Amino acid sequence: MSDQTAENTAETAPVHTEQRHNAGYAILATLRNYGIDTVFGIPGTHNLEFYRHLDELDIKPVTTRHEQGASYGADGWSLTKGLPGVVITTSGPGLLNSLSGAATAYAESRPMILLSPGRPRGTEFRDIGSLHETKNPTGAVDSIIGLSRRVSSASEAVEMIHNAFVSFKHDRPRPIHIEVPLDVLEETGGFTEDELRARPLGSFQPAQPHDVARAANMLAASKKPVIVAGGGSVAAHEAVLELAELLEAPVITSTNGKGAIPERHRLSLGADLRLSTAHEFCRDADAMLIIGSKIGEAELWGGDIRPDGPIIRVDIERQQMLTNITPDLELPGNSVAVVPQLLSALKAEGVEPGSRPARDLTEVFEKLDEEGRSIAPELAKINEIIMSVLPEDAIVGGDSSQVTYMGTTTFYRAPKPNSLLYMGTYATLGYGLPASIGAKIAAPDRPVICLLGDGALMFAIQEVMTAAEQELDLPIVCVDNGGYGEIRANEEGRNIAPIAVDLKQPDWVTLAEGFGATGFSATMDTLAQKVQEAMKTKGPSLIHLTIGRDL
Repeated sequence: MSDQTAENTAETAPVHTEQRHNAGYAILATLRNYGIDTVFGIPGTHNLEFYRHLDELDIKPVTTRHEQGASYGADGWSLTKGLPGVVITTSGPGLLNSLSGAATAYAESRPMILLSPGRPRGTEFRDIGSLHETKNPTGAVDSIIGLSRRVSSASEAVEMIHNAFVSFKHDRPRPIHIEVPLDVLEETGGFTEDELRARPLGSFQPAQPHDVARAANMLAASKKPVIVAGGGSVAAHEAVLELAELLEAPVITSTNGKGAIPERHRLSLGADLRLSTAHEFCRDADAMLIIGSKIGEAELWGGDIRPDGPIIRVDIERQQMLTNITPDLELPGNSVAVVPQLLSALKAEGVEPGSRPARDLTEVFEKLDEEGRSIAPELAKINEIIMSVLPEDAIVGGDSSQVTYMGTTTFYRAPKPNSLLYMGTYATLGYGLPASIGAKIAAPDRPVICLLGDGALMFAIQEVMTAAEQELDLPIVCVDNGGYGEIRANEEGRNIAPIAVDLKQPDWVTLAEGFGATGFSATMDTLAQKVQEAMKTKGPSLIHLTIGRDL
């Protein structure tokens, strides 16, 4: 049953005209006090007591055309804003539709808060055919994210939010879900305004001083150190750059750590952990410092980066430091605190700026560039053309598309963290467009461009309407290789004749215009010009580029 049909049933929520400070207000007011000014979701019969209070609290609702787009949009907003993304769903299907985005946030260690209504207290698990009836929604959600809980009062929900913000700062960030029973959501009172105020979150966790001293001794003794920076390093990006320059240590990042130091810096090796050239360079190091990265299998593409020397790992979660590569020395703590500790300890060891010989990385730069181009030359060229005309501070939204992971991750030189919206571990299709929408809403003055494949765009094409409704100046570049190019290549690699991967394509320009966007057709020769035109176009625009199928 659709929400529209439900509105004509006996289960329709009662109409209220007065502003009631109920549990929905308590939850949203608490979020507002922590700086949340935007929420993503779709209004539904059961969640209206969340929506009731948005105007009063000056919170902007972004209505996507699918709840999956809401959770991806919240993730893009979060990466750009530096706060947890917030998603409001209705019960049952609305919540379940949002879970791809929640699972993405879990896999990529990003903060997110999902709010949903639930069945009234005393009716849990009853198989009576109620609207949006779901056997065990919190159990379903809890199985794929950090925490899912059904609360019994407004105060309990508020306390969950306070605890979530503490956890996002001091633990590995993972999404949480709060289910509020309908009768609780409607209840007025049960909380005080003091309970809703943001609380101090405390200082970042440092590492033990004696362990920091040992790490500094190892790094000071090295001649060829390398730093591997993951998503857990980006909050400390300024200190990471200072550390790299102090040690003359090249920095290579995961895709989540991309931009941990500016990628045009002489010590940046980019986000190319997957390349064999990077593997070889890391193995040749005589010390490796890993900051906030699981060194995931999806990043390495089967490679081995263990060096011929000690490995030091900094991570907010000790268990993460034992994943994939066992360190010689563990530094549990938040990178924001630990990296400055290392800087101080190295200076105590006599390592001063300019005291170490400069590293000549010309050869490794050339090898990385050559290897990156050899994987997919046409995709490398597409990215180089687009990046050549983008402003320096542009945000690029990618997807689980070949043009992203075989092109953008290498050939977009990010000036700072979170400039590439991507999810290399969960690798979901349909992420790029709604994430770009979220980023543009979070940073309206920064240029944002979405670059992805036709297969990925079709997963979220309805969100072009969201971009139009939000009046976002958002160019979308659709690289059309006729379907699922990666899977086509996989089939061919297994001697399987291409099956179910060559897809009929719409008239992309007409489709874009039907959503109220501006449509462009491009060739490789006109791509730069079309991107420049799109960057000057008001509202969303779609550039369609057809390429060959021999990738």
